[in-house]
Amino acid sequence: MTPEPSDSSETSIHFQDLLKDMNSGVKSGRKRKLCGPIEPYLRAARWFPLAIDPFSVLEDVFYEGMEAEFSESRADTLDQSEEASGSNSRQKELCIKQYKELVKLVPTFSDIISGFEKFPEAMDNFIHALMCAANDARSNDTGSLMREGLVYMLKNPETDQFNPPLLKQHGKVARGWNHPQTARLLCPMRMLDTFDKNPQDFMDKVKEGRITITVAKLPTYLYDESMLDPARKNQGCLRGYYLKRVFRHIFTGPSSAISATAHKGTKAPKGRIHSMTSPLPRAIAYAAVQAYFQLSSATQWRQQIEDFDLVLFYDRVVDMFERNTNEKWVQETLDHWKLETPGLLQRGRSGARSNARLHAFDSEDDMDDFFDSDEHSPDSGEQGPQGRTESSGNTDNTHEDNELARQVAPRTARQKRGRR
Repeated sequence: MTPEPSDSSETSIHFQDLLKDMNSGVKSGRKRKLCGPIEPYLRAARWFPLAIDPFSVLEDVFYEGMEAEFSESRADTLDQSEEASGSNSRQKELCIKQYKELVKLVPTFSDIISGFEKFPEAMDNFIHALMCAANDARSNDTGSLMREGLVYMLKNPETDQFNPPLLKQHGKVARGWNHPQTARLLCPMRMLDTFDKNPQDFMDKVKEGRITITVAKLPTYLYDESMLDPARKNQGCLRGYYLKRVFRHIFTGPSSAISATAHKGTKAPKGRIHSMTSPLPRAIAYAAVQAYFQLSSATQWRQQIEDFDLVLFYDRVVDMFERNTNEKWVQETLDHWKLETPGLLQRGRSGARSNARLHAFDSEDDMDDFFDSDEHSPDSGEQGPQGRTESSGNTDNTHEDNELARQVAPRTARQKRGRR
């Protein structure tokens, strides 16, 4: 059980209230919904996978970040990082950066964390509660899209149908490369002509391993097909109808997914709850990852689906924006997303579209020459834009996993540091 503070002069009233709130949760049983003083921190944790990183382990982010923030000398921390292996050093710096972004979400975050110094068990319980909140936030989005998002895959939901029929009761195993319509959306845009000539043959070759689908070839659902330009790889990219619907489902509410201006009910959408007034690049990347998972036949959330690495995919979408901030395409794309999400910012929908015929891409990597004026294209290696190490493969993270995590007592701060 979390200890009660013994000396009120050493802890703030807010910190005391937080400890009492956590104690109340323990005394009432673990199924009690935590609220009160801890709620702002849980809200920040729920926002973490949506707007900062859906694949980082929040526990690692906290401990690496706290070690950097509260160590006696930041220089000592950097020296230790330089002595470590390159991948570990990059991963540590990524965690520290994400920690700084997380603590910005609640003004009292750093003060609260420093207050836990004399209560290490309480700190572990606090971090454990935030980890569960973050995992549930991602998992809830995945489940909600599973229940309601099948129709989003149809370009014209009022007239189009799945052929053969694809119903909710069929489950995820019927999707992916087992159904021509989900397969077409997953198909690399550059290979769409080949797919359309003989969908079944293409699907069979993928399932037999004769065609390999990796993040080097961007999937069709990312694109507005009507905008394709043989001379510009980035034309129409991140403007696909299905991607936008998944984004709106998550951030402006399911009722606005198909019709951007529609919003029913009194519950505020997540975007407004977290004061997002325009689409963030990382939120777009998060929607892209959720969209891929929904189209696939994978039945459990994981970091890699066959040869397609979702972690690297997320990093690449983020890269398009964060490594190319001065590119015209970046500003045009963000402006377009503002128009497509009036639930965040009350503006009209843009009707501007251009037409171009699909053309074969010369390079093996869709990020090569993505920006015409770039002297250096985004990194096509295994390292993400901020030094992320290679993903760990098919790591599942389902509702059942979250429930199991709650039953396992979290490690204390001393144990965690000792492990390193």
